[in-house]
Amino acid sequence: MKVGLVVNPLAGIGGPAGLKGSDGDACVQAALASGSQPQAAARLATMLRACGDAAHAIGWYAADGEMGLAALRKAGLEASAVVPVTSPSQAADTRRASRTLAGMGIDLLLFAGGDGTARDVLDGVREAGMAATLPVLGLPAGVKMQSAVFANHPTAAGLLLRQLRQNGLALCSDAEVLDLDEEQLRRGVIAPRLYGYLQSPQVPSLTQGGKARHVSGSGAQRLAIARGFAEGMQADALYLVGPGTTTQALLAVLGVDGTLLGVDAVQGDGTLVASNATRFELEGLASNWQAPLHLVLSPIGGQGLVLGRGNQQISPRLLRAAGRHGLHVLAPPDKLISLRGGVLRIDSGDPQLDEEFNGYLPVTTGYREQTMWPVSV
Repeated sequence: MKVGLVVNPLAGIGGPAGLKGSDGDACVQAALASGSQPQAAARLATMLRACGDAAHAIGWYAADGEMGLAALRKAGLEASAVVPVTSPSQAADTRRASRTLAGMGIDLLLFAGGDGTARDVLDGVREAGMAATLPVLGLPAGVKMQSAVFANHPTAAGLLLRQLRQNGLALCSDAEVLDLDEEQLRRGVIAPRLYGYLQSPQVPSLTQGGKARHVSGSGAQRLAIARGFAEGMQADALYLVGPGTTTQALLAVLGVDGTLLGVDAVQGDGTLVASNATRFELEGLASNWQAPLHLVLSPIGGQGLVLGRGNQQISPRLLRAAGRHGLHVLAPPDKLISLRGGVLRIDSGDPQLDEEFNGYLPVTTGYREQTMWPVSV
């Protein structure tokens, strides 16, 4: 089995800084200035560990340096660098590497990045005339990943590679490549655009599929969830409220002018502590807060991701501090019904911590109504 690898070395750097993405030099510099670090290399290492010995039986072809070869060599894998790239790499390098690899007779093109990287890969594969035939899999390493080409977790990507190596390619089907306008996103405007389709392996337990839309329930449902949850909040506790319309309803009930697409810190009595905060601001608040820490999140419709998609401001350190009892999931029933594979997923950036949440979590689905829902990495 021959696999081509393309890595966006700066993928995910904007997430911890609350920048809604990592596109553009200005965003990258702002993220670096805030203390953020790229995510792709660590997530690729997690994937290769999960793949195990099968990774050594794969014929690897990669873009040079940090765009692929360096990570493979660090993992002790033999690989051929077939595409020279600039440093720092640019979107044009991703397109050129994807085009070159697609024309080499590989069995699978694997890329690490987010929706912006998926768009560049699509462009390159199209230029090679292979968009309708070459299987492509995304290792989720970006900030916003609404496209249907990604594995649901780096561990899942490794397990899928192992399966493909042992059993041959799985059924592939058209997978949407979507991207959001980051400038509009930073202004609170969600404007997804369909760029096209790639052929991608579809294994519901391992691949995330596309985001399901219009499953956030009615305004009355969201208000009922919010009111019931607000009545049980501890006045002195710290609540970190993630993005989404369901959590936005909670902020409205509390009388807080929060952010639709950021993470806000709120005291249980309704006092806004920090708006659209970065990971580092949230960790500082939590470390100095004397009362319990709570995370209030809503999953991505269809995909089921509670953490790891658009809310990377919430770090493994914060998740560990809150613990299972401090993690609160709010979702109307139709959002739960839409979930691919019927499970919730957590992708915090710490695979061992993620596995500790396997099992069941209570989900608030109405006014003082909860249901237990399965969680699986």
